[in-house]
Amino acid sequence: MKLTRQHLYFLPAVVYCGLIFFLSTRDLKLKLGLLFWDKGAHSLEFAGLGFLLALGFFNNFSELKFLRVYLTILTGLAIGVLDEIHQMFVPGRQCDWKDWLADALGLLAGLIAFWLIYDWKQKRAGQHNQPAA
Repeated sequence: MKLTRQHLYFLPAVVYCGLIFFLSTRDLKLKLGLLFWDKGAHSLEFAGLGFLLALGFFNNFSELKFLRVYLTILTGLAIGVLDEIHQMFVPGRQCDWKDWLADALGLLAGLIAFWLIYDWKQKRAGQHNQPAA
């Protein structure tokens, strides 16, 4: 398979995913005194991943609207599951379905944010291509 310029849109998501797994190997004991702050951290982390995955899929499957959303969600959820399973083997970390749920909500937020920006840019580009009356 030949790599094309379109495939480079996945590079930020791949690097970001590596960062997620790197951070998962650390026993992070941050106490902010906020209730459920760790779930918020999971959501923010995966919102970034959802945004970057959408960048790759939307730019590689521009004609297949359902497929690009489906693949973004499926890939992000799979990464979340793998991250939680990975944490079972890290001392001081644990696998928690509530963390995965926070990951999923963040993933959807990142996807929606990307989608809104993408649609706005598409509509704006369409307005510039309209002939003047």
